[in-house]
Amino acid sequence: MIDVHIHTKISFDSDEEPQSYIDTALHLGVSTIGFSEHYDYDAKLDGEQSVTLADLNNYSISINELVKANANIQILKGVEFGYRKEAEEHYSSLIKAYDFDYVINSLHTLPNIGDCYHDKFFENSTLYESYKKYLNGVLESVNSSLDYQIVGHIGYVCRYRKGENVKLKYTDFCDLIDEILKSIIKRDKCLEINTSVGTSGCCFLPDKDIIERYLQLGGKIISFGSDAHVKENYFKRADELKSYLNSLGITELYYYKQRQPVGYKIK
Repeated sequence: MIDVHIHTKISFDSDEEPQSYIDTALHLGVSTIGFSEHYDYDAKLDGEQSVTLADLNNYSISINELVKANANIQILKGVEFGYRKEAEEHYSSLIKAYDFDYVINSLHTLPNIGDCYHDKFFENSTLYESYKKYLNGVLESVNSSLDYQIVGHIGYVCRYRKGENVKLKYTDFCDLIDEILKSIIKRDKCLEINTSVGTSGCCFLPDKDIIERYLQLGGKIISFGSDAHVKENYFKRADELKSYLNSLGITELYYYKQRQPVGYKIK
């Protein structure tokens, strides 16, 4: 398995050294590792507190140095853009300016509301209404003009919810989720399965019901991301995901090199 969704001290919410991940990967016998630093343009966590943007120049220099220092592992330079419609043009300019191997398109925030994990996002609306707002945002993001490769952690909105029945379920939003999945498939984009689920009660993000619907609709391109922010969470629950995918008859996953898909066997 190849983990293509990890964050280091370049991201605003991690203090981890990139070499620590590489050392862990080498210990595990992993052949490829993919970094994907946060870049959430003009986003606010709670509608008020701004997010510090990653220094992409420093990031590029860092990756180049890591490649030179670690010849026995393939190191990929990805980025995770927090989707905002008004940021599309800016993100497109960054894709042209930097040689990212892949772009993860993730929805973290909505305008004037803030981050979808924050309690403020759920104020003055039901859980269903909040989840629907999030999914409409995801649909907008996957239909955007952004040259992305991977759709990140669908279901993020429920990751930090607590209590009973907080999962984002396919059966509650069949038509809307189908629109999202069909767009991903039509555009030849990759569905990420993210193993960081927080308190949601989900097995993965997206959860199994959405993954299996993606497959029913003809989806084939899947990537693995632990969403690690510390080295201890790198590759977390990879064996569990592998077992689940094998039970569905899936023996191939994907990563991206120079924004081109590369399939690999996971038997």
